[in-house]
Formats: sequence, structure tokens, C-alpha cells
Amino acid sequence: MKDFAREYHAKHLGNCAMSVAAAWLNAHESDPSEVEKFKTCGAGRAPDGLCGALYAATQFMPEKKDAIVQEFSRVAQGTLCKEIRSKTNMTCNDRVALAAEILSHLEEK
Repeated sequence: MKDFAREYHAKHLGNCAMSVAAAWLNAHESDPSEVEKFKTCGAGRAPDGLCGALYAATQFMPEKKDAIVQEFSRVAQGTLCKEIRSKTNMTCNDRVALAAEILSHLEEK
């Protein structure tokens, strides 16, 4: 899932949230048109200013939201798009990969 998300984002096929959504939907053989629901969640526009990649991850595993947020925040040094951008050298593509990796890891548990 991580590689799919990273590649989707790198090819500019969608924003950070759409890239995580596309990876999840691809891994679960779900309707790819669902990606469009995340079109407005990139560039710091996810609810409450969350990183779009993080927001998308929490939407696909809401029962694991706390664990997703905790691990994402630990690695990315925050949860808000602007906060992470100002604090770290972590690219949006790195955050997309991180969110997808967290989903994969939690799914295995």
C-alpha cells in the first residue's frame, strides 16, 4: 500500500489525501471513484487543518484513529499540515507513504 500511495502522489494523480485513499481502495479492491471524496482535503484543507494523508488514513480505519494519529504524530512531529511543513523536512510524499504504511501495519494486527 505504501508504494502505491507514494507513486500515485508522485505522478500527481491526486493530492495527499487522495493518494492514501487510492492506495487503500486499490488494496481492498474497492470502487476507485471513492477517491474523489478526498479531492478537497489536500494542501492543508482537510478538516481542522489536519495533514490530508493523516485525515484519509483515519477515515478508512476509524476504529484505530487514536493509534493512527499517535504514530503519525510521533514520526511526522505533528498532525497539522502547516505545523509539519514548518517543523520538518518531511515532504508531502513522505507523509503519504507514512500514512499508508501505518494503515498496512495496523491492518496486520
